[in-house]
Amino acid sequence: MVTGIKNERDPIDVHVGARLRLVRTSRRLSLEELGRQIGVTYQQIQKYETGSNRISAATLYRISQLFEVSPTFFFEGLTPQGEVDDAAVSNPEVIQSSLALGRIPDGEVRHRLRLLIDALAPDSGR
Repeated sequence: MVTGIKNERDPIDVHVGARLRLVRTSRRLSLEELGRQIGVTYQQIQKYETGSNRISAATLYRISQLFEVSPTFFFEGLTPQGEVDDAAVSNPEVIQSSLALGRIPDGEVRHRLRLLIDALAPDSGR
């Protein structure tokens, strides 16, 4: 047996992969199309999304540019210790809505929609 080989998936890689899948599916982009756009196979995208393979910094940057999100998007919901903060990880509908809001080019419209959402949301202790 070779020492130093780790068969377990790192929880951070799994989390980053789940965030990749979320943004990819919310934009209705297939595994194949994403792979073509960043120069890897669809199988590699699958491995990224499951956390089987780590995404390099350069690839993560290209993906963030493609989806017009900050590279930090993929790490949101992690604690400083690298653990998943379940309270901070929203359901997919919330994240998809946030991504859609971010794609609205007019800042004033985005701001007004945010105010509307805040007005419709139940009081959260304000």
